[in-house]
Amino acid sequence: MVEKPGISYSWITIIRGVQALKNGLVWRVGDGTRINIWLDPWIPHGVTRRPITPRGHTILNKVFYLIDPIFGEWNVSLINEIFLEEDVKHILAIPLIYGMEDSLAWHFDSKGSFSVKSAYHVLLDRKELARRRQLDESSTKSNTS
Repeated sequence: MVEKPGISYSWITIIRGVQALKNGLVWRVGDGTRINIWLDPWIPHGVTRRPITPRGHTILNKVFYLIDPIFGEWNVSLINEIFLEEDVKHILAIPLIYGMEDSLAWHFDSKGSFSVKSAYHVLLDRKELARRRQLDESSTKSNTS
C-alpha cells in the first residue's frame, strides 16, 4: 500500500484493515452457485486459496458444476479430469453443505469468525513475507552483479 502525504492515520488503518479482511476471507461451499472456481478464494489451502491448476480451455466457472446434483457430493471423476492432483486432494477434503447457500468465512479461525487479533497476525505475516521477498530480490541482484 502506498501511503500518500495528507492521509490520516485513521484512514490508513481502515485501509489496512480492509486489505487484511480481503486477504483472510474464504468461501465455505454450500450449493456452489456463488463461487467462481478460478477467481474466488474457496480452497482452504495456500496463500490465494484458489486452484493452482491452470484454467486452460475449461468452460466451467462455478463450483456448482463440480457437485453431483443428485447426491450432493463432489463429482470426483470430473474434478480428477479438470484439476491437478494437489488441487484434487484439497477440493475433495472440503466438506459440502449441499442445499445451503455458499458463505464467506474468516480463513484464519477454525470457526470462521473474524477477530482483530487474527487480522493483526495476517498483516504481520504479510509484512514479513514482503520483507523476505525484498531480501531475496536484493541478494539475487547482488549475486548476479
